[in-house]
Amino acid sequence: MVMRLSNPGRRIPMPGLLALVFFLVAGKISRAEDSCAEPVKTLDGPVAGISEPGAAACAYQGIPYAAPPVGPLRFRPPEPPATHPELLQADRFKPWCAQPLYPGILERNDRSYPISEDCLYLNIWRPRATPGKLPVMFFIHGGGLRAGSASTGMYRGERLADREKVVVVTINYRLGALGFISLPALSDEDPHHSSGNYGLLDQLAALQWVKHNIAAFGGDPDNVTIFGESAGAWSVCDLLASPLAQGSFAKAIIQSGGCDTTKPLEQGYADGEKFARRLGCSGPDAPACLRGKSIREILSAQFQEAKSSVWNFNSMLSYLWIPKEDGWALKEPPIESLQSGRFNQVPLLVGSDRDEVKIFSVNIYGVRLLPPPILNWELARTFGDKTAGGLKRLYPYRRYRRPTDAVIDALGDATLACKCYDAAEAVTPFQPVYYYRFDYDRHLAPHRFGAGHGLEIPFIFDTFDQPDFNRFFNPHYVSLAKDLSDAMMKYWANFARTGNPNGPGLMDWPSYDPQHRTRMYLDLPQKVQATDNIEKCEFWKEQGITLK
Repeated sequence: MVMRLSNPGRRIPMPGLLALVFFLVAGKISRAEDSCAEPVKTLDGPVAGISEPGAAACAYQGIPYAAPPVGPLRFRPPEPPATHPELLQADRFKPWCAQPLYPGILERNDRSYPISEDCLYLNIWRPRATPGKLPVMFFIHGGGLRAGSASTGMYRGERLADREKVVVVTINYRLGALGFISLPALSDEDPHHSSGNYGLLDQLAALQWVKHNIAAFGGDPDNVTIFGESAGAWSVCDLLASPLAQGSFAKAIIQSGGCDTTKPLEQGYADGEKFARRLGCSGPDAPACLRGKSIREILSAQFQEAKSSVWNFNSMLSYLWIPKEDGWALKEPPIESLQSGRFNQVPLLVGSDRDEVKIFSVNIYGVRLLPPPILNWELARTFGDKTAGGLKRLYPYRRYRRPTDAVIDALGDATLACKCYDAAEAVTPFQPVYYYRFDYDRHLAPHRFGAGHGLEIPFIFDTFDQPDFNRFFNPHYVSLAKDLSDAMMKYWANFARTGNPNGPGLMDWPSYDPQHRTRMYLDLPQKVQATDNIEKCEFWKEQGITLK
């Protein structure tokens, strides 16, 4: 079943017949230009792509990496995709994975997004006429594990693939309750006694598909870099920790996400049973009952669950649908795996944005104008007097434009920035780590968003002209950002090539070490300086604040 929210990805038509005949007659078409339509052999069948206008890259959009998780396959691990002896025309994006419409800054509510449970597809971009095995950059989208899609314009990979000579892969994976519900009855029917990690298992299945097929697209299956932002970065942490991911990637990049956003299975059971009861399903028959519900019923219940919590700081820290420590896909919280060395040890690039949470405050009317007495009351209610007192000491209101900005800064550290610091500290004894903070804020709304959550994405993909970043960057601001974007694209691609982001023409980025604790500040100009929030991060580590 396909439903529609708001925005289909940009669809690129195949060349018209008359234009094709003209170019053939004129002798202007070369094999390199025509190669995107040549069949590529995968283990599932032949695939043909399309040429990307404005970039010397081929795109393969909407390739199935797993069977549609519908009917009896709902709430089960992904199954292999069906084979297709006939040619698959991978010329358009597939629907977003089913999700309610969550209003937000990075949502486009004025166009039409198709959604469906039949959504386990991936997209590939490769540079044209580039010989040899190329590094593979495997991107996992954000959205709190409840929203988003690889089809979003901001993640288009043709410019990164063309300019840096890499193969870019983006994937969809199951979200929300469909991706992360746990129930005792679901665990009972699973051979590994696991439930609640279906979205994570989708990511693993996509990695396996890439391992077996990416060589046909010019990619090196032994040189895959996983990278993701926000919930995609949580997913990178999960894959680092998962024994099921061993050998499926060679490097990892964490952008604005931590390694402790998981739950014990028993806690997941409590969440799942509450959700099932909302739909009139409970007990041993709950799986069959839930599989019998329409997608509209599932999404409506999920949306009502989100609406039922009145806004406060606690609700900002609460994420219902996240992976479970099930003893199979995840043995323990990923940060514990990293700290102990019990993880898939690969080089790591990790960092955050300076103003992580500012972007989330925009839709909360009046929050930036709250006076100190109300802020103090809310902080004490959320964190307790001791933690609230430490927060006010480390983030004194007088240093900020508005008192609420101090709390926004603190929440950004507690939930995202310091989680990246924790990951850097954990991995450094075992593997090279490159640590950064993104500080660039020259755009149309610097006071409202600053260097906010997600604003580094167009610098890596060169997608300033895509929704929703075209709201922030008009042509003037794109020209100002170009030098930093060029550098970041090179840093990310160099890291994917060699495990080291450095290269000709770039400022030297030293690896992180626990003695000096320097990091790269990505701005214009760039600089390498001491990490400036260590005391704050140590404070938040003691408080044990997690998104779960």
